Amino acid sequence: MKVHSRNADVLIVGGGLIGSAIAMGLAREGARSVTVVDLDLGGEWSSSELNAGGVRATWSQRVNLQASKSSIEYFGTLGDSIGYRDCGYLWLHRPETFESALKAREMQVREGWAVDVLDVEQIRNRCPFIDKTSDLAGALFGVKDGLVNPNRLKEHYRELAREAGVVFLDGVFVTSASRSTNWSVRAFQFRDTLKSEEKRRILEQNPTSAEAFEKEQGEWVEFTAKQVVNAAGAWAPKLAALLGYSCPSEPVRRQISLFHARDLDLTPYGMIIDPSGVYFHPESIYGLSGFATPGEGAGFNFHYDADAFFEEHIWPALYERSTAFESLRHVSGWAGLYENSPDHHAIVGPVEAAPGVFEAHSFSGHGAMQSYAVGLAVAEIMARGRYESLDFSELSGSRFKNGRPIASETWVI
Repeated sequence: MKVHSRNADVLIVGGGLIGSAIAMGLAREGARSVTVVDLDLGGEWSSSELNAGGVRATWSQRVNLQASKSSIEYFGTLGDSIGYRDCGYLWLHRPETFESALKAREMQVREGWAVDVLDVEQIRNRCPFIDKTSDLAGALFGVKDGLVNPNRLKEHYRELAREAGVVFLDGVFVTSASRSTNWSVRAFQFRDTLKSEEKRRILEQNPTSAEAFEKEQGEWVEFTAKQVVNAAGAWAPKLAALLGYSCPSEPVRRQISLFHARDLDLTPYGMIIDPSGVYFHPESIYGLSGFATPGEGAGFNFHYDADAFFEEHIWPALYERSTAFESLRHVSGWAGLYENSPDHHAIVGPVEAAPGVFEAHSFSGHGAMQSYAVGLAVAEIMARGRYESLDFSELSGSRFKNGRPIASETWVI
């Protein structure tokens, strides 16, 4: 079996928002030999593309707030070029959750993130269509939280990285890895762009044997690198196993629906989160809504349950919140993957069990909103051996082995 060799100082496996942000960060650190590989560089099946586009710093854990705050402040300097709008996050609360949300707000404001407190009358003044409010105690409004176009943000990171010489390779699927002085990572590189369903099949099955790939379709490549970054998103545990260490995260399906509400224009509003856990925001001429279905099993599942999901989970919650939602039309939707760690916080930093390996994954849906800060921080610790802009030490994957998981967030959607 003929194998083509490629050398790089750094090999980043995973070219989504996080991998692209790290590539940009390394470029800023002066790295000139960085290669990013991905089977699906366009992101058709990646979490970077199949998400709701929300960005917020309204977190109850300081490390999440700081990472999002730093990133969103950067997004604000880019504005329309990445589709950023500071249209706010409106968190509706029943009495049983309002007190803990107010407590989290104290830290958010202390850290410099503006969050307004609204009573029920103020909710109705801000959003007149929310007219079923008898169960609400109030709301919090993250003033600078908002929405971003994930694709345009990813391309922004890549543009800056490419300008500094970073190489992005599409159609590359890693199958094995070993280490002596440097890392040797073997992958199959497809010659032509794969069709959508073929990419999906490979991503769902995760083959590692040589027999799974036909030589007529491409060639085997051996990447030699001093450092390897696991930014493989939902596939991070699979890559971790190839690199010789254990990752406790799991891929979990999340579904998103587009709907049409007759006689209601949602465009003046930002993200709104109902106490039921259903969230929604404007998306072009439609509304976009999602929900974490209870008991969703782990696995690489991209099937969208269509009308069944919308009618069981989305429409009933919206119906109970507004008369304008009593008559909705389900338009379409999709399913993507969260990668969830045991404490639902990201895993970031050097891997103790695999020298020369760094990781940044398991963001459980908040990778886009923290991507800029993570990209800079991971690049810093790789190039300088220490964090400088933000300290992500508590997000190290070793926290699970050492019994130091992070307290859960007040509210995760």
